[in-house]
Amino acid sequence: MARAKKRTPEVEEVRPYVEGVAKNLIDKLYGPDGPTEGTKLTEIEDLFVAIRDVLGERLLSDALARQAAAQARGPTACPGCRQPRACPDTHERIVATRAGEACWAEPEGYCDRCRRSFFPSVQEPGP
Repeated sequence: MARAKKRTPEVEEVRPYVEGVAKNLIDKLYGPDGPTEGTKLTEIEDLFVAIRDVLGERLLSDALARQAAAQARGPTACPGCRQPRACPDTHERIVATRAGEACWAEPEGYCDRCRRSFFPSVQEPGP
């Protein structure tokens, strides 16, 4: 099978794994013989596009949640006064992206000195 698109090295690194998952999904959806005779290409395509959407949304949400959790564990400073602050709370974020809707809990801090909330993941200009 020809591969028309050039992929990034990160994608090429996981390609064998993704191809294995795809084979397992085909078996789960259609069995070892594939789609039954008479199944339209558009029906197969619609199903695969829906699966791709679910996978894209999940990958994005999980990656962003892990990133946010790592930021919450690290040292955090108020973007206004630069004093160290804890981020014990979270704020639910939902963002529409090209890969679908991304949902994750982002760490949220509050600075008593500046009297403002802040999100460690948001880069703000310094003084």
